[in-house]
Amino acid sequence: MGANKGQKLLLYGSILAYCLITIEIIIMISPFALYFYSVYAPILNFLASSRLTSWSTEFFLPHMVFLDDPVILAISYLQVLLVIGLLLFLAAAVPLYWGRFTGKGVVTFSFYAKIRHPQYLFLAVSGFGLLLYWPRFIVLIFFITMLYIYYILARNEEWRMKHEVPGVYEKYMAGIPMFLPGEPGGKLFALLFGWIKPKWCGILVSYVVVLSLSILAAMGIRSYTIKQLPLVPIEGQVDLLPVFERSPGEIRELYSHVLQSDDVREFLADHQEVNLAYIMPGDFFLTALVTDENRRFSDDIIQRFPEVLEWHEHRFKGGLGKFFRIFYNFIGTLGGIATDYDVERFIFVAVTDKNGDPMPSERLFGLGLERTPALLVDYDRFEEKVVSVIMASGEHKWGKVPMPTF
Repeated sequence: MGANKGQKLLLYGSILAYCLITIEIIIMISPFALYFYSVYAPILNFLASSRLTSWSTEFFLPHMVFLDDPVILAISYLQVLLVIGLLLFLAAAVPLYWGRFTGKGVVTFSFYAKIRHPQYLFLAVSGFGLLLYWPRFIVLIFFITMLYIYYILARNEEWRMKHEVPGVYEKYMAGIPMFLPGEPGGKLFALLFGWIKPKWCGILVSYVVVLSLSILAAMGIRSYTIKQLPLVPIEGQVDLLPVFERSPGEIRELYSHVLQSDDVREFLADHQEVNLAYIMPGDFFLTALVTDENRRFSDDIIQRFPEVLEWHEHRFKGGLGKFFRIFYNFIGTLGGIATDYDVERFIFVAVTDKNGDPMPSERLFGLGLERTPALLVDYDRFEEKVVSVIMASGEHKWGKVPMPTF
């Protein structure tokens, strides 16, 4: 009895931890973000503080930089599985609870006529879409863990059903696969790990192997992503990274105009550790991932485009609506730059190791590095002049919590 209770505590504890991590992307854009990060931020910061675990808080896919790469785009489109999986999960709940309320016993119609545990399957599908939308390594770890927990929970439910309706459920199990038609997972497990006895030991070994291979695959995807980043190096100065791909010539021209500001030139001369600059439209909705400074516009821009202020004030309306609006914005911006006015924002950042040493170009997006926003420059392309130079506070909107770097 004690072992069974301990197993349940482990399962429910793991589920709670996974939920805590995966709802980050919803909570962080809601009014409850402050309370959420008061609990979650110490965990991420603790992991980020150690060389051994700092990689787990990093992202393995782009979240802030939009790449026109077929592989990255194909993976990005799969984020829609988050919504599809949730809808299918809700749809699978209808026949299940209908069967329970009407006392029909074992539910064998709708999704349950094809697989025994459609809700766990659809949760896994939704979780995969969520992982691609907010691709921290730690979310990947908990996603793989949750897949195994779903299996254990499903087996536990089957054990209970065999006791509740003996004979009937065994017959149902004999004709209906567990998660997928043909039981590919079960066959692969039997082939690779079936020789390990007892079975729970084989499951544990398979978990370690699958988790390790998943992390290695994510590392490979991260490496591929970094190679696709449209970095424009300026010899002896900084590397420029536009969040939307643009020609290197255009980026260098913009940077040359920014350097016409005496304040910018003097700052960069006095801060040799600044080695990276993000370039984004003035209305870019992910600015807070890099800096805690609000968007600022010149009087001329506000006069020419008065909708700017109202647009920024009312763009999102909190909670889930806010989340899905951002998701919609991502799909909408895949084809180009979502801006209707000519303000370019440069965010200069110092990328250093744990000892404070600046990183060279080839290591700007290495794992476990410190990123400190140093200077913000707004350039008005219409007037061809720098309209604001802002000293950054050294933090982004979420303080010291690790955020996407590309």
